Amino acid sequence: MTGIQKNLLIGLAGAAVIAAGGYWYLHIYSATGIFSLGATTTPVSVGGVSVTGTGSSTVEVINTNTPPPSLDRPITISASLQSDAAQILRTQITTLVTQLRTNPTRVDLWLQLGIDRKIGGDYAGAVEAWNYVAVAAPLATAYVAYGDLGDLYMNFIKDYPKAEENYKTAISINPRVIGYYQDLYTLYHYLYKTNTTAAADIIREGLVNNPGNQDLLNLQAQMNAVAH
Repeated sequence: MTGIQKNLLIGLAGAAVIAAGGYWYLHIYSATGIFSLGATTTPVSVGGVSVTGTGSSTVEVINTNTPPPSLDRPITISASLQSDAAQILRTQITTLVTQLRTNPTRVDLWLQLGIDRKIGGDYAGAVEAWNYVAVAAPLATAYVAYGDLGDLYMNFIKDYPKAEENYKTAISINPRVIGYYQDLYTLYHYLYKTNTTAAADIIREGLVNNPGNQDLLNLQAQMNAVAH
C-alpha cells in the first residue's frame, strides 16, 4: 500500500488529523461536553472518529432554519490519488451524501463530508460544508468547523488572512483548544505578519486562557531562546 493510500484510509477510518494542522475531534468534543457517551455499544461518528461508549450518545444538530448547501455537488477527486484510493473516497462521499439526504441536521456528517472533500482536493466543497456548520450549528459545535477552515486556508489554499480570521473565531468560541494557538503561532512565525509581535501575542493569549499549559510554555521558551 502506498503512502497516499495509507493516509487516505486513515482519514476515512476516522483519524481527524489531515496533513498539517489537523484536529482530534474526539478530544475537542469530549473536552467541552458537546459529545457525550453513556451506556451504549453503538458506535457514534464525530468528525470522522467512530467511538463506542457506555451510555446514551448525543451529537449536536444543525439549526433547521438555515438552508443547507446542495447535496448535488459533483464529486471531485484529485488526479494525484491512485485509482483504488480514489474509488474508496468516492464511495465514502456518496454514502455521506445519501445519509445527509435522510439526516440533514447531523453535524458529524457535514464535518466528515468536509474532510472527505478536502482529501479529494475539492477545497471549495470542503469550505461549503464547513461554512454551513460554522453558521448553522450551535456555537458550542461551530468552532470545530472554524478550526477546520483555518487549517484549510493556512495549509492548502494559502489564504493567510482567512486562516487567521477563522482560527481567531474558533478561539473566541472555545479558547481551550491548544491546537488553534499552536497553528496561529506557526502562521505568524513563518508565514504571515512575521515582523510583528503576533506570534508572541497569540502564545500569551493562549496562556491567559489555559494557564500553565506545557505545550504553549514550550513554544514561548523556544521563541524567547531564539530572541536572545
